[in-house]
Amino acid sequence: MIKNWITQQKRFAQLVIAIALFTYIPNSVQAETYINNRTCPADFPSLSKALAKDLPDYLNRVYSRLRIKREVMTISQPELEPLPLAPDQVRDRIPQQIFLSMLERQTGKVETSQRAYWLFVVPTANGWRLAMAFMRIGQAPPVDVSDAAIADATNKWLRDYCDPRYKL
Repeated sequence: MIKNWITQQKRFAQLVIAIALFTYIPNSVQAETYINNRTCPADFPSLSKALAKDLPDYLNRVYSRLRIKREVMTISQPELEPLPLAPDQVRDRIPQQIFLSMLERQTGKVETSQRAYWLFVVPTANGWRLAMAFMRIGQAPPVDVSDAAIADATNKWLRDYCDPRYKL
């Protein structure tokens, strides 16, 4: 129980640091994004960082399109702690995990809520693809959100950057 509390506090501290860093980054650095060159990052850690960087904009557009009155304020750096594996499982055949924590609020409101997302992506012949996604708010059990807004935003980002069939 204490270990869970410490882990939650660590993630909250990471979110606070991310907010502080985002606030103090010069605008010229903030404007730099992968959308200008639309290349899929070569390795999984780079892919997860690029996804985390652009995901708030993608998710806010999905929220707007679906008329969901929520907006992403900030997102944490991705955590890539590997899934526990049985000794006979091969790493390249199972999904890679990206853990993200987002600070969101209802549009027009001041109160914020923190949501934790676990995105599981797999490499395919046509780039990376989202296999499944889960969300957790507070102490509630994780919920499958593989068909929700976060999945839609993630799939659009993966399509835009990593699917060779959609290159400009």
